[in-house]
Amino acid sequence: VLFVKETGRMKQKEVVLFVCLCIIATKLTSALDNGLGRTPAMGYNTWYDLGCSPQMEEKYIYGVMDAYETLGLAKFGYQYVNLDDCWAGGRYDNGTIYADTVKFPNGLVPLIDHAHSLGLKFGVYSDRGVLTCAGRPGAGGHEAEDAATWAQWGVDFLKEDSCNATQDHETAFSEYGLMRDSLNKTGRQIFFALCGWEPWYAPVGSSLGNEWRIGPDDSNWPSIIDDINIDADLSMYSGPGGFNNPCLLLGNDVNNNPLITSQQSRTQFSMWSILAAPLLLSQNIRNMSSFLLETYTNMEVIDVDQDPLGKQGTRIVGGALNLTSTDLYNTTNVWARPLHDGNWAMLFVNVGPTDQQITCDSDCFAAIGYTTPTTTNLVARDLWLHENVWQSGSGPLSYTATVPSDGG
Repeated sequence: VLFVKETGRMKQKEVVLFVCLCIIATKLTSALDNGLGRTPAMGYNTWYDLGCSPQMEEKYIYGVMDAYETLGLAKFGYQYVNLDDCWAGGRYDNGTIYADTVKFPNGLVPLIDHAHSLGLKFGVYSDRGVLTCAGRPGAGGHEAEDAATWAQWGVDFLKEDSCNATQDHETAFSEYGLMRDSLNKTGRQIFFALCGWEPWYAPVGSSLGNEWRIGPDDSNWPSIIDDINIDADLSMYSGPGGFNNPCLLLGNDVNNNPLITSQQSRTQFSMWSILAAPLLLSQNIRNMSSFLLETYTNMEVIDVDQDPLGKQGTRIVGGALNLTSTDLYNTTNVWARPLHDGNWAMLFVNVGPTDQQITCDSDCFAAIGYTTPTTTNLVARDLWLHENVWQSGSGPLSYTATVPSDGG
């Protein structure tokens, strides 16, 4: 990742070059007015760590919160501890939802209270259908009572899925609107994350929630690439209050099985920061490698993701990424994202099988407003090396990065 700035007598501007990724955005939209999501959410989600395994239970979640403390994640901005599917046990005769009594014998309230005592926030999962993806109770037909229950418990975040529900667009929007209104009526600020897995949520997403899934589950490297390509066309719908969500950040699961390589995890993290995407670690943070911890606590990269301008980045060099292509146009990209102080973050990404030199030439720099001859000097800072790596001269603007293969 590179950070590019102007230097000299004029105002400094930096172009941040993430030697992995960068994106550019074009338009802000009005968002659901609940006061939340002014920047993308940051935290932990159980799904790719635990799924519905036996470890998806009370003791493990306490351990996750202990890991937050041990690793100091909160000081880097990670605040949510979110349960995904398989926490709910059923409904009482009056319709009130309750937690699985085997996995969470004390209910969720003690866990929520513990999270709050640590300065963290707590999230739960549901579905707009009558059942969740794993067959647990969904919110369909129970929106008002579930929202009231979660507010009473002290819940801070709701992810609502779309399994066992119609994919008719207008009906889906209406059902998500029911939960939005039910959450608002509780009087408690609850971050609302739509999980509909389709790009057609993006144009209306900001009227319904604080983030919305735009593609399939990113359970492996190819699906991460798919979500990047989908999100590339949706930048105009994302902004403070409501963001496109290309899914979760992958690493190792509870049994330390890697879902992607550590370098791919770092590339995904860089790309998500350019995309202004939620940074939700869905992996085993209780036993995280030093490399992954360094990745997810890089404050310079986090600052790009959390930039208050909130503009999603865009692809300025190359085309849709394709893991099987032999054409560099589809295996190497440059992305760029404007920042609130007038600087730029840029990403150079390579998904091909061999290392590549990727160049941002004069046309590339012109795409972010710098033409040759420029009236100011530019300096590029590598956010992974934490040092300046380039300064423009008197000739045509051009910067070349050597980027490793397979997600470098």
